[in-house]
Formats: sequence, C-alpha cells, structure tokens
Amino acid sequence: MISEDPELEILSTLSDKDVFTLAKGLSKEELRSPFTNGAFGLDEKSINQAIRKMKATGLISSRRDGNDHVYFLNKSRFHDIIIFLQNLVE
Repeated sequence: MISEDPELEILSTLSDKDVFTLAKGLSKEELRSPFTNGAFGLDEKSINQAIRKMKATGLISSRRDGNDHVYFLNKSRFHDIIIFLQNLVE
C-alpha cells in the first residue's frame, strides 16, 4: 500500500543499495523470473528482496508470461518523484 507520504517512501526505498541497482538495471531491460543465476550483479535472494520493497512502494510492475513473471519499472511512480524533485528547485 502506498503511504500518505509517497515521496518519502519512494526516496527511502531507492536508498537501499540493492533496490537502486535493480532500478538501474530495469531502466535498461525487463527482468524475467526465475532469477536462479541472479541479474544486474545481484543474487537471487537480493533480487527477491528488492522486488518486494519496490512492489510495496509501487516502483515496479509485473506481468505473467506463461509460468514466468516479467518485471519492469512503473514509470508513472518515477515520474511522480521527478516532479517532486523539480518542485524543490523551482
């Protein structure tokens, strides 16, 4: 569930090193489960934890493709934080 302070929630989530690494990787390509060999320099456990954190803040979305899940960034949530940061410097 997205909190009453979504900007803080997004920034807090992105401050996690593994979440940040996963977000950078997902900005270039989607990620397909399972992650047995890891991805983006992260092992399977780290990816799963980062995905859970990103899902909780709405930063990541997924779709089913057969038995797999395909994960990708929820660009509208990133757009929200961009607008927030732009408003800080205007």
